[in-house]
Amino acid sequence: MDSISCDNNRKLSCFRRVTPLGIFCLRLVRERPRLLRMLRMLSPGVRFMLLGVTLFCLGSLLVKIAGQRLPASEILFCRGVIGLGVCWSILRRTGVGESLLGNRRWLLVFRGLFGFLSLYFTFQAMILLPLADSMTIVQARPVIIALLAAIFLHEAMSGRTIIAMFISLAGVAIICRPSFLFGMADPLDPAGVALALAAMVVSAMSIVTVRALTRTEHPAIVMIYQPYATVLGTPLMAATWVMPQGWEWAMLLGVGLLMNAGQYFMTRGYALEPAGRLSAVGYIQIVEAAFLSWLFLDDAPDIWTWAGAALIIGGTLYIGQHKHHEE
Repeated sequence: MDSISCDNNRKLSCFRRVTPLGIFCLRLVRERPRLLRMLRMLSPGVRFMLLGVTLFCLGSLLVKIAGQRLPASEILFCRGVIGLGVCWSILRRTGVGESLLGNRRWLLVFRGLFGFLSLYFTFQAMILLPLADSMTIVQARPVIIALLAAIFLHEAMSGRTIIAMFISLAGVAIICRPSFLFGMADPLDPAGVALALAAMVVSAMSIVTVRALTRTEHPAIVMIYQPYATVLGTPLMAATWVMPQGWEWAMLLGVGLLMNAGQYFMTRGYALEPAGRLSAVGYIQIVEAAFLSWLFLDDAPDIWTWAGAALIIGGTLYIGQHKHHEE
């Protein structure tokens, strides 16, 4: 009886939040001409980035929901299969057929491996941690990218970048709330935190390899190595496989379509605008994840999450502003 009552209360709570959201959406439909005018004022790169991060965040919500019963590796495998289809369609459209393996093949293999591991760790962290917390920790990767780029790509690393790195890492520490620093504060799941931190570092390594590869390789060749590694590597890391039931099939399809479409539109955005200029747009994911968690998962972020997110965003914008002035 207690479980039934709890479930009914959760449904009622969700209904109370969804009802005003529906009214808000109806008002947006009425104001559609004004909204379209506002969107046209944005540059094409920013519009693509907004669309991409929103689709990716919706896919992350489906990962969180589907992960309540399905293993993360199984969800990731489905995303990889759909990603292969997306990459092959891009390859066919662009006419890249002379060398599907590329030129710098070992570096391409590492790019695929890093991309696969970053998604694997990210999916696991999304299931173990609140959605907003996991995405905020992973979004601290720009400071790691700056450090790795200085080491491996010999890009200049200023004192401003070092200051920003410590600011962002302080934000990560506030979100994680380790007991040896925060005493009685309610810490996050240590396993989930470790996975989110691993996702942050490995995704930064993946982005640095992409930077190096885009100098000699076609973008479609760089893209396809990640779903290759995902489809081949996920079965080796899967402890169990669970047969999806009913709406879980639709959620798996939604994860693959939404997250691959999000990646495609974000890539188009980065092709049109400098990365530093789009960094602020990318952080809309944190706000969207917090809103979706509150609306569908009854999991509102606390003051620690918002404080840590503010430091991470501030540190990244500090780097981006410096790069923008240099340009």
